[in-house]
Amino acid sequence: MKIVYSHLLNFLKKKPSLAELSDKLFQLGHEHEIEGEVLDLEITPNRGDCLSLKGIARDLNHFYKADLDTEHYDADIPESDFSFENKAEDLCPNISFVEIEVEGKVKAYAPYLESYFQDLKLNKNNLFTDISNYLAYETGQPTHCYDATKINGPLVLEKRNKQEKFKTLLGSEIELKGENLVFTINDVAVDLAGTMGDESTSCSENTMKVLVECAYFKPEEILGKARQYNLNSEASYKFERGVDFLAQEQVLRRFIAIVSDHVKIKSLALKTEQRKKDKREVEFDSERLNKIIGTDLTETEQKEYLNSLYFKIDDKVVVPSHRSDIDQLNDLAEEVTRMIGYDNIASKALALPVKAKKIEANFEDLCRSYLINNGFFEVVNFPFNDNQDEAAISVDNPLDKQRSKMRVCITKSIKENVVFNQNRQKDSIKFFEFSDIYTKDGNENKLAVIVSGRTNKNFKEFNAQLDYSYLKGLINTIFFEILGKELNFELDQSKNYDLYETVYCDDVQIGRIGKLSKEFVGSKTKTPVFSFEIVLNNLQLPAKKQSKISDFPASYRDLSFSLDSHENLEDLSAMIKKHKKYSELMTDCFIFDLFENKKQNILKVGYRFKFQAIDKNITDEETEAVMNPLIEESLEISGVSIEGI
Repeated sequence: MKIVYSHLLNFLKKKPSLAELSDKLFQLGHEHEIEGEVLDLEITPNRGDCLSLKGIARDLNHFYKADLDTEHYDADIPESDFSFENKAEDLCPNISFVEIEVEGKVKAYAPYLESYFQDLKLNKNNLFTDISNYLAYETGQPTHCYDATKINGPLVLEKRNKQEKFKTLLGSEIELKGENLVFTINDVAVDLAGTMGDESTSCSENTMKVLVECAYFKPEEILGKARQYNLNSEASYKFERGVDFLAQEQVLRRFIAIVSDHVKIKSLALKTEQRKKDKREVEFDSERLNKIIGTDLTETEQKEYLNSLYFKIDDKVVVPSHRSDIDQLNDLAEEVTRMIGYDNIASKALALPVKAKKIEANFEDLCRSYLINNGFFEVVNFPFNDNQDEAAISVDNPLDKQRSKMRVCITKSIKENVVFNQNRQKDSIKFFEFSDIYTKDGNENKLAVIVSGRTNKNFKEFNAQLDYSYLKGLINTIFFEILGKELNFELDQSKNYDLYETVYCDDVQIGRIGKLSKEFVGSKTKTPVFSFEIVLNNLQLPAKKQSKISDFPASYRDLSFSLDSHENLEDLSAMIKKHKKYSELMTDCFIFDLFENKKQNILKVGYRFKFQAIDKNITDEETEAVMNPLIEESLEISGVSIEGI
């Protein structure tokens, strides 16, 4: 939205410089660019009340005192007797009309109206249309002008589903389709409500009698209509963001005043329907508002900020009719914050209570980490396929025939991932998938793993192939390292497998493993495919407790060992692990350096030992009490010596 700096100053009692004004607009959240004296504002969708000169002036009231009083026609106006029927009261609860008949032609526009067109480089049309456009700029409330002499029947507002031609004010012809809120005359649409009027009832320079409509439409009813029909509509831009639902008659009285500034008014008539009257109320809680913002404002200070934004406060906060975006105390807190300025609120560290909790280490998480660390990729497939299993659940509205049932196994889906990747020259495939399986008998959580092709890209094992023994070793390792359990395998038969075994854990059948048949996988596969699929429902781990972190520093000792062979290294490592196991103070030990020269038969290993206590600093005497026995025992190992000892 573009506004002119000098136009805005007319609505402010204090006159800030353009630079100062710009700073305040940024503070209030109104991003903008400046070209000369024109401010191009990016108003957020929730702030439809700021899409006008008066709207911006209202938002600046706290700083510069808004002067919103403009000339209005205050005299009584006779009630209009023109025929109007509102068949969409729920969508348009408030609407006003004024009939204005004038004498003579306009000679020149008043300075404020002329500058609107000149400063914004806009084209003029005719007096009534130009006033309508200016009023939208000044007040944010769109109006629509009908040439009253072209209205040859009752005006009706209705929502209907009718396909019909519609020629807009801009001269383009569109075809109304689906449900639309329209004004009609003799069952012919003459105005796409809140968006654009029809050419047939438009005003011209010769119009002497005009019917001006000013309405409040529910924003959701107008939303998207301009985009649907590819129309450039300032009116819909404002309506779909929300206008003041109590402003209609007042805007029309301002319309009359502007007309009287230009031509002689011969007659007036007014019709108003107002069903939506109640303003929204929000509970006010000064203490909670401060907590939201992080300030120590007094209740009086908070109310002063809100009063400057035209909120009325008693026991509750009464939201002004132009603020459709205010629903709760958080919204009020945001308003106060804007007035203060986000940069002016001191930063405070969050004080959050932290309690140690048990970490539930489940099999799925640990297994996923193990597989990824071993070069596997996780895949996610659709939970549907075309399986013919009697236990499969049918889908009422399938995407296609190939996805008409819930899958009862994962292997059929994941083998398609293998085919897809092999067709794209991927020669080493290691995939896994976790998924819930739903059947008529209940649901199961499953894991499927599939491999095919080369082991890896290591040059030493470039031609080595992933095979059945690799997969069987993998599942055995997973269960032993994660659960500490051993698996049993029983040779079996299956039509989809060339080699098939049933997998047992604690004498409970948990899945299957095998080499998939060529018929099942497909003839396009280039290398044998191996898979296993297991049920995870009963595989749970006990809670894993967090270890307490010491507040005291650690101490370290390094030893350099000379060894005759790698066998000596194995004996040495086993001895060191034994000492660590039985020492509470030795929290870690590891090899930090290894040197080997096979020609000279030299093997040297550097070991680092970490000592730390939870409740105290460790003394040298305590460290030596652990290290001395370790050193003595290491020297008893054949082929082991320590440099310097």
